[in-house]
Amino acid sequence: MKGLLYKELVQNKIMLVAVGLCCIFSSFFMGILPFMAVMAEGDDLSNDASFTVIMMIFITVLDYFFLLCFQGNFFQTDERKKWAYFIASSPETSVGQVRSKYFLVIICDMGVLIWSYFFENIANPIQGTITGTTVISGLLFFVHLFLSAFDIPFMIRFGAKGGNMVHTVMFVLMIAVGGIYLLFGDLSFFDSIDDFYDKILNFLHGENISDWLYFWLGLFIWISMGCYWLSYRLSCKFYLKGVEHYAK
Repeated sequence: MKGLLYKELVQNKIMLVAVGLCCIFSSFFMGILPFMAVMAEGDDLSNDASFTVIMMIFITVLDYFFLLCFQGNFFQTDERKKWAYFIASSPETSVGQVRSKYFLVIICDMGVLIWSYFFENIANPIQGTITGTTVISGLLFFVHLFLSAFDIPFMIRFGAKGGNMVHTVMFVLMIAVGGIYLLFGDLSFFDSIDDFYDKILNFLHGENISDWLYFWLGLFIWISMGCYWLSYRLSCKFYLKGVEHYAK
């Protein structure tokens, strides 16, 4: 298992570096550079705490979006029939191959989470406020696991192109659900921008959070981990069937 995981890290080093650079550059150009430019002109944008928090949340979401976009490449590198039949006949078997992929996704998730923590501690002194967006990053960690639980089996069964189709369907559904809610849902919390911002800030700082919200967040964390494990078990059964779709 250690050998397969090492292979994954070496084989996908270019993609891993690409994800890391995307996160670093997006964080720097949107989270630090604007504030440094404003400070150089003598203004104090750091007093606008709502802008700072929203920008930091957007950067955190963008970092996980980069990971989701590059994720298919982690699976495409091994889409070769010779390798699939070789690993299936080895002591590790196809189960070890699938397990290494799932561990790689978790390692990438942890990397983004750790980067979000360090970036927040770097950016907050420059921005002049305490955002607390590491909470959002921790939540997105499990959101990404939950989405990957549905995404990865399709990549295993139908190849990376099949997984990309799932990406597209998921994004379209999310946009459709968001659009329907904006048209017919309850938008009363947008009536007062200040109140809406206060609710976000209270959530980030763990203040005035109802027990029901804690319950649902905790339940979602367990659901996401359970779905990820079930996804792994399902992918183990799909692996050899998916080999038939490989071009090489």
